[in-house]
Amino acid sequence: MYKKLLVLVLSILISLVSSGTLRAGSSLVIDCFMPSDNGKFPKGWESKQMGEARGIYKVVLEEGNAILCAHCTSKAVSIGKKIEIDLRKYPILKWRWKVVKSPIGADERHKKTGDSAAAIYVVFPNGMKVWSPKAIKYVWSSSSMPQNSTTVSPYASNTKIVVLENRETPLGVWIEEEVNVLKDYTRFFGEKIVSAKMIGIMSDSDNTNSEVHACYDDIVLESISAKVQ
Repeated sequence: MYKKLLVLVLSILISLVSSGTLRAGSSLVIDCFMPSDNGKFPKGWESKQMGEARGIYKVVLEEGNAILCAHCTSKAVSIGKKIEIDLRKYPILKWRWKVVKSPIGADERHKKTGDSAAAIYVVFPNGMKVWSPKAIKYVWSSSSMPQNSTTVSPYASNTKIVVLENRETPLGVWIEEEVNVLKDYTRFFGEKIVSAKMIGIMSDSDNTNSEVHACYDDIVLESISAKVQ
């Protein structure tokens, strides 16, 4: 119901902004995916490994609703969507996701097992350090790490990981998430941030040499005021 109402409102009120997001009052839609993209790589997203990404990330229809699904074996390919967002105005990130098959033995704390069943990244500007961006990675982990626990990526110290779901979360069930990106950035990096430059998605299974299958939908940034309306 939320998805249908969102699409209806957007079809009447939204205006396309230069970053490729859709603005609707107190919300910025990063992507809610469109039925017209069924079977295709989602429009507006990119990857450094586009050839492989097109085979892993596809829009599919689930009971008539368009969602993005990632399905691969022994691969690690991320996709991203460039944005120009003032996080002081839109600090709340919301989305829903489900994991159908989780990479066996994955644990984000270690390089040898550093796969995630599902992950949403928020990437931030980092001055002149273009090769070392700051990022927060919100994960559906296959490990036993408690929900809402945090760790640091063993691959990049500037990437902070927040465990939203873990191996105890039921598979095949849609879970809605909501995080305050602005507060999380200050918590991790000890400073204030104004903007975000990219939203990323990754479901990977290369380190565990296993299979992963996860789906994503309704990725939206909201203002604080939207929560009290």
